[in-house]
Amino acid sequence: MTDSSFVVHSVDGSEAGARDLVVTDDGAVWCVFAAAGVVVRVAPDGRQQRIALGGESSEPHSVAAATHDSVWVTDRASDRILRLDSSGVVFSAAVTPGAAPAGIVGQHDGSAWFVEEGADAVGHVDILGRVSEFDTGVPGGAPASIASNGSSLWFALPGAGLLAHARGGDSLPSLVEFDDPAAAPATVSIGDDGCVWFADPARHVVGRISRGGVVIEFVLPEREWRPVRVASDATDGCWFTVDGVEAIARLDGEGRSAMIAVPVSDGGVPTSIALSRDGELWVALESGELLQIPDPESLTADIQ
Repeated sequence: MTDSSFVVHSVDGSEAGARDLVVTDDGAVWCVFAAAGVVVRVAPDGRQQRIALGGESSEPHSVAAATHDSVWVTDRASDRILRLDSSGVVFSAAVTPGAAPAGIVGQHDGSAWFVEEGADAVGHVDILGRVSEFDTGVPGGAPASIASNGSSLWFALPGAGLLAHARGGDSLPSLVEFDDPAAAPATVSIGDDGCVWFADPARHVVGRISRGGVVIEFVLPEREWRPVRVASDATDGCWFTVDGVEAIARLDGEGRSAMIAVPVSDGGVPTSIALSRDGELWVALESGELLQIPDPESLTADIQ
């Protein structure tokens, strides 16, 4: 591994760390800066835009691809769902006051699903901009992350120590329970093979659920490794961030893991991670920088 494997992008005026990021199919990187109340778009040629969400207050939480060149954003402070493109905010809809919308995922038909941490609910925005909200049936579940492969939804319920799966958001989800009462899965991601990866920082676990529903948990080899954000890759594995460590890690389908230090200055703790359509890995750092890894597979050639 050499520093040439990484490209560090400084974000103009990013005095606060990034919370989430996504890469749209046009090659643009979108990054949420919660404390600053803005979303930053980095075009493929490196040009940057700071997009304010408007309103008296805003706290962007999560971002997801909407179309090839636009994104969905949840705003916790004003309980809104927004869609942004390079021109700025093009759509905004209110949800239940106090719902605290968190994770969001776009669908191929132009709609989006999101979770409401404060309302124990799942929400849907259809292609006409109409918002529907559905109770998860799990009081105190505090739904956080959500993922979809187009035919079904998966979301994490860390407050209840569960994962949930629904064929449609308006149907009562089936629940994945764990034997360990300390379980608190926080984030989920669905791979190209339909398998679900999840991170459980409380137990130092990254887990995988097969299409047949078999749950395999991988306890990370070092007790200080607390996986937080997880992103499935195209080769039956996943990448994840580790709480408080200036590094990222990868786990393959056989449970072999590799920790990769990121070559940044102090304060470069990764906060979010995402893969582009062509396989590049992007990492948001607490320092406000973005890390681009054009060939992530080269970093794990010797994975053990």
